[in-house]
Amino acid sequence: MKKNFKKYLIIALIIIVGIAALLLIIQLRNREAEKREELDLGVPVETYQLRKDDLEIILNYSGTVSYLNKARIFPQTQGEIIDIYVEEGQNIEAGEVLAKLDDREIRNNLSQAEMAKQETELAYKKAELSLENSKNNLVQSRAALNEAKSDLEQWRKDYQRDKKLYEEDVIARVKFEQKENQYLKARSRVESLEAALNIARTAITIAESDLEIRESQLNRAESELENARIRLDNTEVKAPFSGIILDKISEKGEMAASSQPIFLVSKSVEQIEVESHIGMSDLNKIAIGTEAEITFSNLKGEKFRTEISEISPISNPQNRTPKIKFKIDNREQVLKDGMAASLKIIADKIENELIIPNQAIFEFRDQAHVYVIKDSQAELRKIEPGISDGHSTVVEGGLNENEIVAVSNINELRDGAAVYLRSEQIENGDD
Repeated sequence: MKKNFKKYLIIALIIIVGIAALLLIIQLRNREAEKREELDLGVPVETYQLRKDDLEIILNYSGTVSYLNKARIFPQTQGEIIDIYVEEGQNIEAGEVLAKLDDREIRNNLSQAEMAKQETELAYKKAELSLENSKNNLVQSRAALNEAKSDLEQWRKDYQRDKKLYEEDVIARVKFEQKENQYLKARSRVESLEAALNIARTAITIAESDLEIRESQLNRAESELENARIRLDNTEVKAPFSGIILDKISEKGEMAASSQPIFLVSKSVEQIEVESHIGMSDLNKIAIGTEAEITFSNLKGEKFRTEISEISPISNPQNRTPKIKFKIDNREQVLKDGMAASLKIIADKIENELIIPNQAIFEFRDQAHVYVIKDSQAELRKIEPGISDGHSTVVEGGLNENEIVAVSNINELRDGAAVYLRSEQIENGDD
């Protein structure tokens, strides 16, 4: 009886141990499966949760500061610079003398021109007087001739009357001959006065011609004198407008020429222009008034908000890009002519729209798609992308606010693929 009990006990223990071993094996297998499942989490991804935001389309360009209304001042004549009266940065007034050229030779020419004018003025006055005298002589000659003609007419009548009386033997021959002599004298006087009248007319013609010559000489002398005065005035280099001296190009003692500037000036430095050239592909994205943000490398942290003030209708012949300009207030005078500028032109501004990073978007069958992450799975979805700034894109359809999209390992994903966030992978590794 005892032997059978031991036998059954041994069999029961063997069965219990077997069951326990079987349960252990099953548990180990389950844990291995769980472990394998844990190790095969899927594709690690980084994600982005969609939200509404603002987007600015930025065009990045470089530019250069230029003072407004800059001008180079050239001398009007050539000569040695004997004095310069201004310094760089000095304010100037319109008409102010900035520099002086050697004028000794010009002053000598001016003196000669003044003497020549005085001489020609005297000759002109003499010619005027001569013409006036000739005209007076003509008047007197004409009056004398008229009187002589009147006398001649009277003597002619007397002569014809006495001639008839003499032929009729009414008067004596002596009396007739006396009358005839008086008549011939009167006629001779008229002929003499007519010759004198012609001479007076000729004298007037000569006097008028001489006066014209003297007048021409006087005009030429006056012109030469005026030119000499202008040349003397040109030895003073004057400011064309009120402003500021930007650069003193020449120095005292140097030779100046009308083709070489002496100064660079500007009407004002309190407002400047930034000039740039924009690519033809971006030209249709801007207009007068398009906003921009401008920074300068030597002015750390300072940003100048402005807008496009001018777009040139002509392209640069070298690179075929039109010039654009921006005006900036410079009352603090921190911006200097020639400084380099960095431009961020705001070509468009989108407000309160769904924005997605560009790295989340890919082409599938010639259409834009993304992977939406939901319940640790990737869902392939077609979207309608809108305007983009090169980094982010406006979503016009296919996605909703707060949805989550993958932004990394896009090429390793497929529709329905398991995924986990990179942060979860790190946490699982720590376990």
